Amino acid sequence: MSQQVTQMSLAAVLGILMLIVVGRLARRNLLSFRYAAGWSMIALIGILGGLFVPVVTPIASILGLSGVALLAITVTIVIVLIAIQLSISISGIQKQIQDLTEELGNQSLRQGESSIRRQS
Repeated sequence: MSQQVTQMSLAAVLGILMLIVVGRLARRNLLSFRYAAGWSMIALIGILGGLFVPVVTPIASILGLSGVALLAITVTIVIVLIAIQLSISISGIQKQIQDLTEELGNQSLRQGESSIRRQS
């Protein structure tokens, strides 16, 4: 078996395994739909990229890379984009938590002041 066929097979098998894991996590509600979609996209890039190594190899040669290296760079870029999106989501959630905490604190102060007035 040639090295190219081995690389194609490995990429496809790993992509399929990743799809299975992501699917199970999503079914158990451990992974939201949008993140499941993102990770599934990475798995599909791995599967399709592995199958298209013969097509990608000439493009990679022009860039001075191997087909697998080009695939790895592509997947890395997608992972970085997902990490950025996750950071944005986490920042929004932190802001919501801070706003809710401040509002709860303000409500507690108002309730405390009104109970003091009633006792006076």
